[in-house]
Amino acid sequence: MEQDFLITIFIPVFNGEKYLEETLLTIQKQTYKNIEILLVDDSSTDNSLNIIHKFVNKDSRFKMYQKANGGMTAFSWNFILPKITSDFIFYSSQDDLFSEDLIYKMVEKQKETNAETIIPDMEFYVSEKNNNKKIIGLNGKREVVLSGKQAFIESLTWNIHGFILSSKKLFENEIYPEDAFDSDDFMTRKILFKSNKVAFSEGMFFYRQDNLDAITKTSSKHSFYTLNTAKRSYEFLEENKFNQKIILLAQFNLYRKTIKYFALYYLFSFKSCADKNEIKSFLNTFKNETISSDSLLTRIKFSEEKLRFKWKMLYLICKFSFLYKIAVGVEIIRSVGGINRLK
Repeated sequence: MEQDFLITIFIPVFNGEKYLEETLLTIQKQTYKNIEILLVDDSSTDNSLNIIHKFVNKDSRFKMYQKANGGMTAFSWNFILPKITSDFIFYSSQDDLFSEDLIYKMVEKQKETNAETIIPDMEFYVSEKNNNKKIIGLNGKREVVLSGKQAFIESLTWNIHGFILSSKKLFENEIYPEDAFDSDDFMTRKILFKSNKVAFSEGMFFYRQDNLDAITKTSSKHSFYTLNTAKRSYEFLEENKFNQKIILLAQFNLYRKTIKYFALYYLFSFKSCADKNEIKSFLNTFKNETISSDSLLTRIKFSEEKLRFKWKMLYLICKFSFLYKIAVGVEIIRSVGGINRLK
């Protein structure tokens, strides 16, 4: 196969010395050679820079950028996007791994289908474990080709994952929201939605699960801002006139998630009073701007009969503040019970 497409592999880096070299070695060994690896360092304080320099000095395909610490992937995306001039973009975390044929197989499938987005196989990787869970195609089928809208829907329930090879033109005029640590999840779904077609390929992406220092495995005050991502996804569904059932479920989950994070607020160990007050203000503002009992009353009329009771309960909870407080209290009890069971 001709290797005429230039593929950008974008990796944000922050204090990733533990796994970074292993990650970069698997990329360096790709059988598809026409790649560039753009590493954006977010002001690391460990040995990450030395590891990056070692690759940059030996292989011209590796390029390093440094920026002030932003703490979230969105800042690195917005930093690097204007600098990308390749045909396709693939994102990886600093601790994930590639099979040697990963890029080759994705490019091969792109040329076969002319799809603007390709999704490879993915393994939830835990080292020293042989039976790791995998996502292969769509429900085990790689021959399926989806529309962008279909792919967006499948991604909502994680039937397909978010490590995708996508045409650079899909990112034009896009800015990653910088108000939530997981806003890149929403943007990946938006890229799927904009794609003319979404196809599935061989080649394995190893999504590391045993790095306890990864941003997805740690908690901080930033975790609460995931509500912004949930709200943005719900609004996107409404704006683009998705199936009413999907919109209803997204709204229900958004309201339910808001209650959950109010409960988490009372259980969370904040680093300072300032952080605690910041999150309290955020949650109250979010609830006042987002939670509407009148909207829920309308939803009750359109929900399926088996779901109508849940919608009525949610309506009452959001309508009356004392019921809302009770719901938060129940969620606290559930959370504490879950923690105790893990001890």
